[in-house]
Amino acid sequence: MRKVLLLQLCAAFALVLPMCEQTDGPLPAGSIRATDPEADALLQKAVEYRNQGKLSKAKGELRELLSEHGLAPNAPQARYMLGEVYERMNDPREAFKQYTKVVENYQSSSLYEAALNRQLAMATSAANETLKTKVMGLWDVPMESTVVIEWLETVIRNAPYNDMSATATSVLADYLVKQEQYEAACAVYRRLVENYPDSRYAPGAQMMVAKLWAASHTRGDQNLVNLANAQEAYEEFTLRFPNHPDAKKAYEEAKNVRRLLVQQELEVGRYYLERSKEYPSAVFCFESVIRQKKVNPEAAKEAEALLARAKKAAAAIPAS
Repeated sequence: MRKVLLLQLCAAFALVLPMCEQTDGPLPAGSIRATDPEADALLQKAVEYRNQGKLSKAKGELRELLSEHGLAPNAPQARYMLGEVYERMNDPREAFKQYTKVVENYQSSSLYEAALNRQLAMATSAANETLKTKVMGLWDVPMESTVVIEWLETVIRNAPYNDMSATATSVLADYLVKQEQYEAACAVYRRLVENYPDSRYAPGAQMMVAKLWAASHTRGDQNLVNLANAQEAYEEFTLRFPNHPDAKKAYEEAKNVRRLLVQQELEVGRYYLERSKEYPSAVFCFESVIRQKKVNPEAAKEAEALLARAKKAAAAIPAS
């Protein structure tokens, strides 16, 4: 009975071992082989082919190595080299995928950070439109925005809370501005300030948050809420970075936005008075503007004249 059980266990182990060797997913801890001469020979062939410029043959050797010897000690090197080969073959999408597999499957490897650096460099080049992709194998065109955004988010996700992810977050936010995705850009800049407050990008990101809020009230309807958000963002800059060279500029911008807010409130009151005939609402706006005389004395002076008209019109409304 013991002999039969032992034979069954040996047979089961013989079936499982080849499956483990061919795995292409995350590797079980401690399962990488100490030596694998066949994998070493395949890698050596791949290096020779690559050095000779025979990239397709190099790719074939590397793919065979990773398929048949996924647990070999040189598997991380083969995966990384495969990414390099795809880059040289002008296939950036596949190259990025191979580097992702290095990052996800070989976190203890010395190539982990190298793969992340290659991904950041590729994503940055794509965002700057210096990395191109071919259409129908003929024309070089910029990478699709969805791909660029996905690449940068991948780097941010895999390298959290360090300078590399802060850099990727900054590149992503700037890229979204270039794509005129202003709300998304503002959200990413805010994320940068919150997640990496001590990074070299944080002050510029906070300033961009304020500028985007300030600019947004001129797109579509002039939203007072957006102006208030801009004021808050400028004031937050002075609080977060009081010794920064742009702190004084942020303070002045906050004052300008407060003046503009008062002016906008005056215009709202004027609308109530002259167009919608909502006189009590007009009175409320004008009185608010007058209370902020120190912020915008010109608007307050005009509000005083309009307030008299609004009160007179409101008094003339028949009681219901």
